[in-house]
Amino acid sequence: MSSDVQFPWTQYDAYREVTAYPTVYEKERFSPVTLLDAATKADVLFRGWPFIFVDSRQERTQVFNDRIATQIDLSQIRGHEYFERWELYQSGAFFHRALMEEETYPDAKRRGKIIDVTLTIYHVAEAIGSLWRLYDALHLPDEENIQIQFRYTGMAGRTMDILDPRRTPLFANQACAEPTVERSRRLPLGEWRASDARLAAEISVELFQRFGWLHANEEETHRIAHEFLARPRFGSGYP
Repeated sequence: MSSDVQFPWTQYDAYREVTAYPTVYEKERFSPVTLLDAATKADVLFRGWPFIFVDSRQERTQVFNDRIATQIDLSQIRGHEYFERWELYQSGAFFHRALMEEETYPDAKRRGKIIDVTLTIYHVAEAIGSLWRLYDALHLPDEENIQIQFRYTGMAGRTMDILDPRRTPLFANQACAEPTVERSRRLPLGEWRASDARLAAEISVELFQRFGWLHANEEETHRIAHEFLARPRFGSGYP
């Protein structure tokens, strides 16, 4: 991933990362114009900010030799430090990296090193829902396999928690033993589209199990993912 000295990437170690790519590789498969058009069509809202944000003025969204990319600091909007970056290459490979909000969100910081259950489900579901739209917009055939990998860094000693006071808290939770937690799937594009909520629930539960939550409720996780992905989806509309 490209770096920018204006963004304090090295100040933190806890990031949510997503890598995706079509399994048919061609270095210059898509033109920059095609990439920008597809990213714009995948700029959808499931919550307050899109997973793939495209700056219509192209001040934050830039075109490079082999890719387009957006890097943005949302600290003023969020009320706590938060920044993210995504890159989409001419091969169709995609990379997204975002500071884990539990690192800087005041209510989370007061609880120590945690990873929030609902935010994790939202992140997985939002990535899947945005990425199948991206590859749809790139006109990939339904039968072409897409690999999506979730990678969470800075996890050693971190425990699962639920910040939302409306939800039942977790008990007897173990700290993660590994610095990095990863899960991935390789499936046809058509299956990602048709089963996005189910896949988001399956992957989320597998992530939770890496934190010792061996009996995570997949039915409840699926309900949360399904309701999340069913929300109205509009272009971000941000300037």
